[in-house]
Amino acid sequence: MGGLVIILPFISIMIGLYFITLGLWELREGVNRNQYVKYMFTGLFLTLILTPLLGLIGNFLNFHLR
Repeated sequence: MGGLVIILPFISIMIGLYFITLGLWELREGVNRNQYVKYMFTGLFLTLILTPLLGLIGNFLNFHLR
């Protein structure tokens, strides 16, 4: 359980950056603006909101990197 709590923020960052990249690619293609907005907000949510929350949950559960 401890290893999973430590790895989850990194997974969240990687998936968030993937969605941001997909959003930028969609913007470059210029075909579907709604798809661009979905990808960007999903990626930004995962990167900027979920990652710190997962870090706080890990802190509250007393899992720290050593």
